[in-house]
Amino acid sequence: MSDFEKLNPTPEEPTPEGTLPENPSEASVETPAERAIPVADPVPVAEPLPMAEVTHTDEAPTETPSEAASDETPVAATEETPAEAPVETPTEAPATPAEPPKTAYRWTYADEASHSTKAKGKGVVVYASIMTAIFLLSFGLLLAVLFLDDSAGYHGLLRPGITETENDNEAVAGVEQAKHSVVVIEVRTEAGGGTGTGIIMTSDGYIATNHHVIEGATRIKVTFYDGTVMEAETVGSSEMDDLGVIKVQATGLPAATFAHSEDCYVGQTVYAIGTPAGADFGWTTTKGIISYTNREVKIYDEDDGTLQKKLRLLQTDAMVNPGNSGGPLINTKGEVVGVVSMKLSNGYEGIGFAIPSDGAVEILEAIMEFGNADNINSSLHHKRPMLGVTGVYMDAGEYYLPNETGVERIPEEKLGEYDVAELIHPAVSGVYVMGFADGMDAAEKMEVGDIITACQGEEVTSMNALSSVVNDYYAGDTVTLTVYRDGKHIAVDIVLSAQPDT
Repeated sequence: MSDFEKLNPTPEEPTPEGTLPENPSEASVETPAERAIPVADPVPVAEPLPMAEVTHTDEAPTETPSEAASDETPVAATEETPAEAPVETPTEAPATPAEPPKTAYRWTYADEASHSTKAKGKGVVVYASIMTAIFLLSFGLLLAVLFLDDSAGYHGLLRPGITETENDNEAVAGVEQAKHSVVVIEVRTEAGGGTGTGIIMTSDGYIATNHHVIEGATRIKVTFYDGTVMEAETVGSSEMDDLGVIKVQATGLPAATFAHSEDCYVGQTVYAIGTPAGADFGWTTTKGIISYTNREVKIYDEDDGTLQKKLRLLQTDAMVNPGNSGGPLINTKGEVVGVVSMKLSNGYEGIGFAIPSDGAVEILEAIMEFGNADNINSSLHHKRPMLGVTGVYMDAGEYYLPNETGVERIPEEKLGEYDVAELIHPAVSGVYVMGFADGMDAAEKMEVGDIITACQGEEVTSMNALSSVVNDYYAGDTVTLTVYRDGKHIAVDIVLSAQPDT
């Protein structure tokens, strides 16, 4: 029985009682409750009205009409015929008193059954008609919801390629195919070793990975999806792009298919395949979306905190962990759209990054051919922009003594120990210029002793504040400095240079 039928049970058909039995004594005895009209469970049932007790005899009355008519006094109450309350007299009595009916104080079951059966039958029919109409209306609405036309219903709002069953099946096949092109990389270095992931680029053994996976490797072991284990050698790498290539001596390998990352869009379903937590968890697959395209990520030096480079990456919420580095980020067809490189740590989850395939393939092919990517003007990374000056921040009105490491502030109470002519006493606060890098634009337009008070209209409150403004731009961009020189402020336009290769 359906949930709907449970809530709307079909009433039972009443037994026809249109005619009275020939012999009233053969009628069965019913109580008032047994004659109640049935109703559905969810509907509250009102309390039955109190009814006078009725006693009937098994035999028909013996008095004759003439005897009843001639008798001036009412029939006394007997054990079989209990006395009942007298009938109320109408307010206006008729002109001629009517002869009281024989059943004024006595109901036979036959009389009651005849009256109640007609009322009961009529009530059941009305009730059944109402419930049938409600059932048909509800059932029709249910069918309308279940079989709503695709063009007019919510099905038309589903985005193709995201939740459709056929695309899920396509993704399963794509992931399985891509796994055959993924390898586990185990590296030994003088400092120890680690585990990463690689992507088979060509059938003759070239494998792509990250630079930081194979950096300093003394031995590289590669495990393929079918369990084959082989030794690999480093072909080359690009530290700035964090890409590298290794090679095994094999042919007929299942090479991955690379797709154009420029076609990626926010919300696109992607999968990351890698080796988190060691080789025992190789080919772990996680699902997510493209969270952001062309995300700029700044890489800082671990020692002094200075900006080293800026990378253009794909951001995804597909879970990545140490060991995923060098593995593929694939679309639902199993095509590589990025090379997983890093994740945002320090308690953050679901923020991973992959090097987009468009730029990665260019770098990887250059490494395969030349062993490096020095001849490629990479679209993936941007070197640190440089202003081309050396200096130190100074507060106005203080005294400073230049030394080999910068300057030393001299307290006022110790000024008598120094030649004031040797001290720097700035009239304004800012970065005091002490020198220039060769071949840069600032060397031609600025002077030692200039004080930089603002950059691009932002006040310079420290050396780090000046660097922060410059780091928002790229090599080749022009920034405007506000410089204090000879008692006045002037504007100087400087073309930023790129950090030279070390």
